[in-house]
Amino acid sequence: MSLFFILFFLYAVVYPQSQLKRIRMQRLAKIKAMEKNHAYKVLTMIHRREAISLFGMPVYQYIDEEDAEQILRWIRQYKDYPLELILHTPGGQLHASIQISRALRKHPKKTRVIIPHYSMSGGTIIALAADEIVMDKDAVIGPIEPQIGDFLHGTYPAPSWIYAAEMKKEKADDTTLVMSDISRKALKLTRNVAKELLGGKVDAGPEGKSRLDDVVEKLVSGEMIHSAPLSSAEAKELGLPVSTDFPGDVHEFMKLFRPVKRNVEYVE
Repeated sequence: MSLFFILFFLYAVVYPQSQLKRIRMQRLAKIKAMEKNHAYKVLTMIHRREAISLFGMPVYQYIDEEDAEQILRWIRQYKDYPLELILHTPGGQLHASIQISRALRKHPKKTRVIIPHYSMSGGTIIALAADEIVMDKDAVIGPIEPQIGDFLHGTYPAPSWIYAAEMKKEKADDTTLVMSDISRKALKLTRNVAKELLGGKVDAGPEGKSRLDDVVEKLVSGEMIHSAPLSSAEAKELGLPVSTDFPGDVHEFMKLFRPVKRNVEYVE
C-alpha cells in the first residue's frame, strides 16, 4: 500500500511538475531568442488549458488582476525599450484589461501586440492599445462590448440588457432595470476607453474623414455577437493598425504549450 501511494505521488505530482519546469525553461529560451530576432522586449500572456498540471486537471485561464499586476511591472521595468506582447486569450475581467491597455498605450517606446490564434474581448481591448497589431492571416480578434450579469441571472452583453429593458418597458423586473442601468454605464466607459486607445491610429475613410467613431461603434455597440471572429483582413478593412507580416518563430513558441485534447494528429 505504501509503495502504491509513493508511485501515485510521483506520477500525479512530481512527474507533471518536472515536465512543467522543463517546458518552462524551453519557453524562456525561446523568448530570449525572439527578443534577439525581433529587437523587442518580449512578454507573453497565453491563456489555454494545458495537459500538464497538478493531478492532470486542466486549469481554465482568463485575464485577471494578477495578469495586470505582472504586465504593469514589466512595462515599468522596460520603459526605455520597445515592447512586444504575444497574446492568446479568450478575454477576461474588464478592469484588468483596461488597466493593461492604458499602461501599454502610455509606453514611450514602440509597442506591438502579436496574435497567433485569437485574442478576444478583453484581449482585443489590450491589442487596441498597441502601435501595431501583428496577426497571423488566420488569427482573429472580436467585439469588446461589456458582459454584464451575475451567477443567478447569467451574464449577457450590455446592449442585450438595454434591449430587454426597452422592449419590456414598464413590465421589466427590477433585475433587468438594474442590469440595464449598469450596462449603459459600462458601455459609456468602454466607448471612452476604445476612443482613448485608438486616437490617431485609425486609418481615415473616403475624403480623409475620420472613422474613429464608426470603428468604436462596430466593436462596442453589440451589432455582432460577442464571440464573432474578426479576421486580420476584416480588422484591417475596419481601419485598425493591423499587419500580417507574422514572425514564424511565434508559432514555434506556441508549440511549447501542450493541449488537453489530442483529437487532431499528424506527422511533422
